[in-house]
This record gives sequence, C-alpha cells and structure tokens, in this order.
Amino acid sequence: MIGRMAKDLGMLPSHVEKHATTYDIMVMDVLNTYENWQQQKASGKIDPSVYQYTQEELKAMMEKSRGQ
Repeated sequence: MIGRMAKDLGMLPSHVEKHATTYDIMVMDVLNTYENWQQQKASGKIDPSVYQYTQEELKAMMEKSRGQ
C-alpha cells in the first residue's frame, strides 16, 4: 500500500511512511478498490447488475442493520 502511494504521489516510500496518516491510507485503499472494480467491470469479470438495488431493498438493508 505504501509503495503504491509513494509511486502515485512521486515520493519515496520512507517519506510516505513518515508523513501519511491513517486517513491517507484509507483513501488510497478505497481508491484502489474502486479502480480494481472498474477494471473488472470493463473486462466483464463482474455483473454490474449485482450492485443495482431498488429503494425498497436499500431501505430493508438499513432497517436490518439498525435492528428494526
């Protein structure tokens, strides 16, 4: 993770390690995950319809997570 951040930011890994916060690392992780998902979607390895929920399904998920 630190190596990828360093490469993307044009810094040495030791500099990133000293100065990056946990928020920086979390954002980089989310970005990497999203980029990976986009690549898989473009290559047809995943079905994007799996991620399309109706309002009712989303509401049911929220209520379930809240214990209602």
